[in-house]
Amino acid sequence: MSPTLLSDTGHSLTLPAGRGGRIGVGGQGQVFRASLAGSNLAVKLLRQPDEQRLRALQRLEPSCAGCATLPLHLLYRQQPGGRGPLVGYAMRLVDPATSVSAVRLFNFEEIGRLRRYSWQDAVLAALRLAEAVAQLHRHGVVIGDLNPENVLFEQGQNPDAEPLGQAVLLDSDSFQIEATGGRRYPCPVSRAPYTAPELIGRNLSCTWRQPSSDLFSLAVLIYQLLLHDHPYDNAIHQEEPDLAVTARIQRGLYPHAAITPPGLQPSPFRPAPREVSAELDQALRRSFSAFPGLRPTAAEWVLLLRQLHRQVVPCSRTPRHQHPRGRACPWCAVEQRIGQPLCRFSPPARPPGITASRPVARPDPASPAAALRDQLEEQLTQAHALLARRAVLAEQLLQMDAELLTLQHHHGSPQTWLDAAALQQRLGSLRHRISRWLGRSSRAQRREALAASLMALADRAAQEVHQGAERLQQQRQLVLQQLAGVEVGALAAAVARQQDPAETVARALQQAQEQLQQQWLLEQLAAHTIRSWKVEGFGEGRLALLEQHGLVRGDHLYRHIERITALPGIGRGLQNNLRQRLNAVVHQLQRQQPRQAVTMEDLTPLIDHSLLSLVATETQLEPLAARWQDLGDGADRLRQRIAHLSQQRDQQLQQLEQLL
Repeated sequence: MSPTLLSDTGHSLTLPAGRGGRIGVGGQGQVFRASLAGSNLAVKLLRQPDEQRLRALQRLEPSCAGCATLPLHLLYRQQPGGRGPLVGYAMRLVDPATSVSAVRLFNFEEIGRLRRYSWQDAVLAALRLAEAVAQLHRHGVVIGDLNPENVLFEQGQNPDAEPLGQAVLLDSDSFQIEATGGRRYPCPVSRAPYTAPELIGRNLSCTWRQPSSDLFSLAVLIYQLLLHDHPYDNAIHQEEPDLAVTARIQRGLYPHAAITPPGLQPSPFRPAPREVSAELDQALRRSFSAFPGLRPTAAEWVLLLRQLHRQVVPCSRTPRHQHPRGRACPWCAVEQRIGQPLCRFSPPARPPGITASRPVARPDPASPAAALRDQLEEQLTQAHALLARRAVLAEQLLQMDAELLTLQHHHGSPQTWLDAAALQQRLGSLRHRISRWLGRSSRAQRREALAASLMALADRAAQEVHQGAERLQQQRQLVLQQLAGVEVGALAAAVARQQDPAETVARALQQAQEQLQQQWLLEQLAAHTIRSWKVEGFGEGRLALLEQHGLVRGDHLYRHIERITALPGIGRGLQNNLRQRLNAVVHQLQRQQPRQAVTMEDLTPLIDHSLLSLVATETQLEPLAARWQDLGDGADRLRQRIAHLSQQRDQQLQQLEQLL
């Protein structure tokens, strides 16, 4: 028997019995088709519902609901005494009969079963997905678990219209959001092939993600939509052919990178991004680089994909192929390489014979109509470029709103400090008002003198404030530098722990001697180049890779040997080879290093000197404390002076207003 649920608005609903009403099932719950208050909705029953998170999702901007299945109603189990525990939520229904999952758009077998789907529609699907991600990022939402099973594209019923509509993101209950009160709700889940490398191996339930992690997942999905393969699977690795996708992502084994890792080459069964578009190739390289900050934003993807969508033209050789204008067909190149047909895109909506039998009349190139047509096409291109640029600027301005609010929150309103720009603006308005009322000769002289004195007072106030602040800042820096020069940290810690100061000084000198020995070792290693060593597995290619990342000398390798596996193509085995060679060189140098034993007899004069320094330090601290107190008194006097100048300014403003 299906349970009866009660919504937060008091309406009851009963889930359909059996599996007929179930739409889907996942790791966090099950989704059913249901009816609530006469509306067809989808109901998700959660395994571990979080009421505060769901209510925070309900308070998101209404525009977010257009591209995500946000909670519309919270659902509770109905009990005889009233409302029971929370079990899930109701959301808008995206009917599977009128939508298509992104998973079906990666596989040519599934594409062949669609009513109509061309490569231009694939570009449109990537564009719709980027628009949805940009909309959520604009309102501070990080999707987190962005994968193809959570992306649906609405389909139009008109056969002549575009086959794909808006992209809708599912499983909104796992979105990462920050509530109004400042409470954070991280995204606890992720799909391995779409997880950014900086998140691999971390506990996601307590990790606060950056929007750049969504941008990595978005780039993977765009790659799959346009090139029909995972970017890290579209490669042949000679040394490790069975390496998992997660390991490839973590080690940066992207086959179309600017510097291809040794032993890695792209598969011939899919086109390379550079065969499609130079802009697409550059954006994907940025997306899969080692620096998350270089990844293109969703707004940048929207601009790039809009431009690419306008450039798609049919292939002149194969009706099912399409490609950007001015470039060779990448799908024809792939099929020629592998020797068999690959693509199962739909042919053009209109048969080629129709357009061939009725050619469109083109005006004579020398006629005025042709010149006018060329001007219109040029203006249309400029208009498209301006509209695209405007969209990017608008997106950037919307993203800056949060930053401006944060600055105002931390630094206060402009009235808190004496703002020279605001003061000049106010004086400008006063000059305008004064110029209108100076027509009366009886008061003209007095008004001019009062206005001049007011402006002089304002200029003097601003100058005194800035000079006083700079003087106090310089004095503060000087006192801090003198305090930093008093080395009492080790001796004070020894006194706090009730240790012998002589023992503390001896330990400090021993540490200093070890630091000098370490410095001597680094200086000796700096004379050795890595190229002069013979390390197994490091030929010309890998040595050049090390030099590109600044690893040229032995001291460079000594400092960064533990992080060298982050370089593409260098695993644990090659790291061990380098470490063994480095250890051999270090051992040989340490045998040549001169050593001097330090005894307590040698340290006795230094210990006495350190104890005398402690006494001298106390003597130094007394005048510094006095100067620090003077510095505080100077700040108080400066504040009093500012208050006095502000009082004079207000008095003169009142006199001026009385005259006006």
